[in-house]
Amino acid sequence: MFRNNFKIVWRSLLKDRQSSILNLVGLSTGLACTLLIYLWVSDELHINRFFQKDSQLFQLMERYTNNGVNEESSGLLAETAAHDIPQVQYAAAVAPSGWFPKFSLTVNDNTIKASGQYAGKDYFNIFSYKLLDGAKDQVLADKSSIVISEDLAMELFNRKDGLIGETIQLEHDKQFHISGVFERIPDRSTEKFDFVLSFDYLKEVSPWVSKWNATGPHNYVLLKEGTNIDAFNRQIANIIPRHSSRKKVEIFAYRYSNNYLYGKFVNGKPTGGRIEFVRLFSIIAAFILVIACINFMNLSTAKASKRLKEVGIKKVVGASRRQLLYQFISESILLSFFSLLLAVIMVTLILPAFNQLTDKHIVLRPDKELITAAVVITFITGLLSGSYPAFYLSGFKPVLVLKGKLNTSMGELFARKGLVVFQFTLSMIFIVAVLVVFKQMRYIQSEHLGYNKDNVLVFNSDGRLLGNQENFVEELKRLPAVVSATGTSHNLVGHNYATSGVTWEGMHDQQDLVYEVAGIGHDFLQTMDIRLAEGRDFSSDFKGEAPIIFNQTAIDAMGIKDPIGKTVTFLNAPKRIVGVIKDFHFESFHEAVKPMLFLPQTSDSGSNYKILARIQAGRETEAIARIRYLYGSWNKGYVFDYRWLDGAFQWQYRSEKNVEALSKYFAGLAILISCLGLFGLAAFTAQRRRKEISIRKVVGASTHQIAVMLSMGFLKLVCVALLIALPVSWWIMNEWLHSFAYRVDMGPGIFLIAGVVVILITLCTISIQSIRAAVANPVKNLKAE
Repeated sequence: MFRNNFKIVWRSLLKDRQSSILNLVGLSTGLACTLLIYLWVSDELHINRFFQKDSQLFQLMERYTNNGVNEESSGLLAETAAHDIPQVQYAAAVAPSGWFPKFSLTVNDNTIKASGQYAGKDYFNIFSYKLLDGAKDQVLADKSSIVISEDLAMELFNRKDGLIGETIQLEHDKQFHISGVFERIPDRSTEKFDFVLSFDYLKEVSPWVSKWNATGPHNYVLLKEGTNIDAFNRQIANIIPRHSSRKKVEIFAYRYSNNYLYGKFVNGKPTGGRIEFVRLFSIIAAFILVIACINFMNLSTAKASKRLKEVGIKKVVGASRRQLLYQFISESILLSFFSLLLAVIMVTLILPAFNQLTDKHIVLRPDKELITAAVVITFITGLLSGSYPAFYLSGFKPVLVLKGKLNTSMGELFARKGLVVFQFTLSMIFIVAVLVVFKQMRYIQSEHLGYNKDNVLVFNSDGRLLGNQENFVEELKRLPAVVSATGTSHNLVGHNYATSGVTWEGMHDQQDLVYEVAGIGHDFLQTMDIRLAEGRDFSSDFKGEAPIIFNQTAIDAMGIKDPIGKTVTFLNAPKRIVGVIKDFHFESFHEAVKPMLFLPQTSDSGSNYKILARIQAGRETEAIARIRYLYGSWNKGYVFDYRWLDGAFQWQYRSEKNVEALSKYFAGLAILISCLGLFGLAAFTAQRRRKEISIRKVVGASTHQIAVMLSMGFLKLVCVALLIALPVSWWIMNEWLHSFAYRVDMGPGIFLIAGVVVILITLCTISIQSIRAAVANPVKNLKAE
């Protein structure tokens, strides 16, 4: 039976090549999109879930009385939780690699840049990164230990075995001995680093991480199996108030692997995050597959008249409807598996570009999970797409079909047209989504941030520059292509370091503010084109003062009137307010501007000090060459590693940009598949009305009139789709825009453009069949009747 159906399918494909190609293109494109989205969704769902004790791995986070949530806390939190609470098996504080620039590591004369982090001694007991050498209990027990990756080992030593005890020089200064080598970090890890140093060493060089009132380090615990997380959270809730003056903060444990997908908090509760993108693209995959199935149904029923005699003869010779249903559904399923083969080829060719677009490392491996998913999806696709045509074809009465008569009921017409309306409703929603995302991203790019990010070169202070930043910056300013230069401890992009350790006269108990902290050098405001609302900048003319500057949001939240000259206490030290700057966006437009304070950057600042140089437009190449030479004269043997501030700003919106790009491509494919279905319906309609068209032509109707007559029916369907799609697309995109604190107004123009685009696409699609039917020879058609 299978062999016979296979032959019938093959002959049917060859007999009607145009319909076969359209069906294969539609189904294979839909399946290819579904497979790509499946691979992406599967990868997202497995991020950070490869650790051996994933269900026991938690991050300790802070929740404030205003329901804000912060994943940073005191560097003492993890070890205190381990000491006080028996349910904690292991605990470690971490200063992540994102805090720091790339460090210079030197072995003999070989110097390279690498990213590193500081971690507590039980880090490798908590996170099951595989150690190729060294004991996970001991690798971070010594303050002078360093644990390196196998890739870093190959770069520095050209081998990864027998390295225990070897010495590495950090920043041409401090010596560390290798205590372990770990395997390459999996692609599905959000943490990327080349080496790990002891957190105890960081406590020595940066004592602030050991203060209860300061926040910054991340804290992780591995709980004993069977621990009740609700009971544990009640035990740890008041650790911070018990040990510090911060009374309006509570600690809670949040599962580490959930933080990637569910990292968005509202009113102190997890409400979503990247999981929203996973759901969005899962729905898109389902819709595209449904559109492809609808397209198959319309094309199959459109060519039904060509199989009238086949169905009639089979029924006359004794074939039951059940046998015909089995045959036609089998044909559909077999055709779906042909389409799957084409889809796999398409995915294989597209995957490299798809990875580049989504910043992934997805590999198409024929594992059991993927094969099962592909087979199930394809089978369901074939079953769904072939069910209606099978019932439709098998329901013909043999006497009528052998006479060449094909009657269409109102129910059949309604179903077929309803499917087209559904297709174009989805297509309209896709188009509106693409336009809204594009408009929001353009708004983000064009809206003034409160500072000028263009042509600003950023590089890190290291080597001899440490402790001599001011002298280096003065030399930098004298370079011909450099407009101005300064320094800062802040990246100016995203959250860096925050604290709540500010008090002032008149502060009331309900004020529990967390401030973003930035150290800045002279001419910072001028270099970054940041405006003062009142007061002045830091100045070397005022010796012996302890100045501080706030942004407007901070002053408004503190409720201080006439702030210039007033004194606040910052981390137990009195500071005098000398200026208030106008708000600028240091985080993405998803976030409202937060309170921020600025301190003068001292000459003994550490390696987290960034140097900013504004470059004259059009002289970027010259400036980089001159700065590289100057840097090299200060730091012989160091690699000059720089980035553009604008690029770092764009990186904040990589998820939105991925959504924008993927939505654009998937919307285009959805419209393409919909047009194939519309093309099939137009062919079916023209074929069914050929006698009517011929008679109209004989009695004097023009080609133009007939083409308009045939087109109007389809345009009415599209208009119905537009009426349905407009409110639905408005609601969907309005919900998406609400994730931004600063957003565009959609306006009627977007919906007008989307409607015009859909109507034009419809006219282009149906005009081919309409004109072909209108210019056909009426004599030939009437003879056939």
